[in-house]
Amino acid sequence: MSWGQSSFNLRRAALAALLVTAAGSAAANVLVVRSSGPSAKSYPAGRSLPDNARITLRQGDTVILLAGGGTRTFRGPGTFPATGGARRGPQLATASDGRRARVGAVRNAGVLPRGGTIWDVDVTQSGTFCVVASRPVTLWRPDASVPVALGVSGPGGNRTLQWGAGQPTVAWPGGAPANGAAYSFRMPGIAVPTQITFRTLASEPDDLDAVAAALIANGCDGQLDLLIETQPEAGS
Repeated sequence: MSWGQSSFNLRRAALAALLVTAAGSAAANVLVVRSSGPSAKSYPAGRSLPDNARITLRQGDTVILLAGGGTRTFRGPGTFPATGGARRGPQLATASDGRRARVGAVRNAGVLPRGGTIWDVDVTQSGTFCVVASRPVTLWRPDASVPVALGVSGPGGNRTLQWGAGQPTVAWPGGAPANGAAYSFRMPGIAVPTQITFRTLASEPDDLDAVAAALIANGCDGQLDLLIETQPEAGS
């Protein structure tokens, strides 16, 4: 096993531990976390279903649920019990905007084993990112092999953060970003800066479903992808 793969597995384990520790206290419902295809409007991300629900899908439909401390993936056509009978296949359906490819890139990026929670801000990925008001904001990069001068632009002006070799995480420079604030992150040799808009959660969700629901409600799709990726297939 390569260093990159081993390091990713350590980060994956840390994320899974963070998210699954409270899963046993979750309610008996299941949560839709991904849906696509003709029936997607009937099963929008964030919808809670009773655990005895039956999922009716048409050809081309895919629905992913959080259930029983893991994920269940259903593909149509057919009718399936929410807590069993999942049609197995790739754990995360391919998204048209490339989010699945982004998760795969993280897997193969030589991730270092330090840091590694779902709340660490990946400065190489644009999008909306959820942070928790009670947590210090931490920046993370997938490749810490070389020093980097990270340019940060946003409310309050521009600054440069010196990021040493072997250092995968670094504290957010200055006060925490305000809810809705947008920042640009620029690294040497990268033509297009990363653009991140922050959403602040008043408190950290206390179980797996609540984490997923908060990410869905705030449009934090990259973190939701990572949450799904780090969960086992329920019943497998």
